[in-house]
Amino acid sequence: MPEPIKGKRRGTKGWLWVGFALLVFLISALIAEQIIEDKLPKRLQSAISKESEGLYQIHFGYTKVNLWRGQFIAKNIHLIPDTARNGRLKKGGQTTLFELKAKYISIAGFKLLKLLWHKEINASDVIVSQPIIIQYKISSKTEKNGKNIRQQLRAIKNKIVIKKITLSGIQYRTIDMQSKKETWLKNINFHASNIKLGQWAKQQDLTRLGLVESFRFYGKKVIYLSNDELYKLQLDRLDISTEKNTLGIDSFSVVPKYTEKQWSKTLKYKRDRYDMFFPKIEASGLDLKRWLEEGCLKMDSLVVNQAIIRVYADKGMREKKTIASNNFPSLAFQRLKVPITINNIHIRNTDVYYKELNPKSGRAGLVFFNNLNVHLQHVSNDSLQLKQNPWIKGSFSTFFLGKPKLTLNVDFNMLDTLGAFHYRGVLGGAPASFYNQLLEPITLARAEKGYVNSVRFNITANRYGANVETEMLYNDLKVAVLDASSGKLEKKGFLSLFINWLAIEANNPSKDGKPPRIARHYYKHPQEKTFFNLMWKALYSGLKVNLGLPEI
Repeated sequence: MPEPIKGKRRGTKGWLWVGFALLVFLISALIAEQIIEDKLPKRLQSAISKESEGLYQIHFGYTKVNLWRGQFIAKNIHLIPDTARNGRLKKGGQTTLFELKAKYISIAGFKLLKLLWHKEINASDVIVSQPIIIQYKISSKTEKNGKNIRQQLRAIKNKIVIKKITLSGIQYRTIDMQSKKETWLKNINFHASNIKLGQWAKQQDLTRLGLVESFRFYGKKVIYLSNDELYKLQLDRLDISTEKNTLGIDSFSVVPKYTEKQWSKTLKYKRDRYDMFFPKIEASGLDLKRWLEEGCLKMDSLVVNQAIIRVYADKGMREKKTIASNNFPSLAFQRLKVPITINNIHIRNTDVYYKELNPKSGRAGLVFFNNLNVHLQHVSNDSLQLKQNPWIKGSFSTFFLGKPKLTLNVDFNMLDTLGAFHYRGVLGGAPASFYNQLLEPITLARAEKGYVNSVRFNITANRYGANVETEMLYNDLKVAVLDASSGKLEKKGFLSLFINWLAIEANNPSKDGKPPRIARHYYKHPQEKTFFNLMWKALYSGLKVNLGLPEI
């Protein structure tokens, strides 16, 4: 009988040893967890400072480590750049720094031993709550030896692998360190999967989107404030996804800070005022892999539906002496640092209003285009694409001032250094008096009689001027010249009589059987005037010839 008792005692002793070893392990793990919890912030601070060569420091308000779950939690995180070292930054080609604040960061599946012994960061899930990201622009110039953000992420010495990362409630600000101007964006969310940075990122994988396998930008009630603080950009919904390679925007509006009257009184120099609303914008065929890898943005189509665009200009505002022709569309597009190619842009059922206040008449003329439909093809500033085809081609159809139909074709040569473009079109018929809503406040003239049958134009231009060809067919035209000196628009009888008798031809073609008068001449463009000024003034110079006035 003693033998079973002895065996039982041995079994009990064995379980006691196992329990004791387990207890020691648990106590050791708790001690190790506490040690790691104490040392981890310092290790992270040291690693970030060393990796950034002293440009960044990080601070934590609270940290918690759970070895069993491989979890790291931090609160009140602050990544601080040394913005005072501008001289060294510029010399080293660094043009941008970032500051990060976050209320809460949770990292799950975090392999602490790899971080401590092998300096590898590996995690399954990262959640960042309410981050504030501030970008400091140190220099407006791009250094030849400087690295962009993708190159900087690839240059990280350590290996970083994160299966999933989510940033919610992002606020993003940019601060120009030279001008001190700021922009800000808020209410954005970001989600990405299978992120590989540093040494891992150097191993090319053609199935990946550069540094990530997939990502999504999305948000509701997104707000952006321009750096001049004159406009607030708002949208109800934003969604950019790599799953379908699409972009979707709902209820996008550009809201000016001042009313039309306030605009004229507040701004120092003349600027057009824009008030725009786009119910829906959709893009498809986004090549996000190329964008992330090469910084080139390409898409198959961009569609804008039922937009309303309002532009206001006050001719009485002080002109700022600038070379506006430098900003012709093709020239400005060529200067963009990001190569962009959009195969097709469709603008459908859109209304455009241009309102101009004439200080002489004290009244504003309104030019508007209803039901505007636009198709632009091969919209690109990518040099590789332009070698194959340098032309952007656009076709437009609309109702001018809501009545006569206007069809227009505009082509831009994107390889021409002078901003060459060509436009041609046809405007349908309407009574001459129909245009008084535009003529009276802007030109101080009134059509009292007549009918405009059609207007045809074909104009080739660049930043310096235009070769103009126009034909305006009309009959029984009679005009009056107006005077606004009394505060009211009143007819100048003698001058009106003189113009109708000696200057303006009442008919084109004339009733004596002669062919229609066609304007063919060169219009010289003032360099301080805009692209749209050239389009209008070149056409207007031709119409004056069609009316029988001397060529410009």
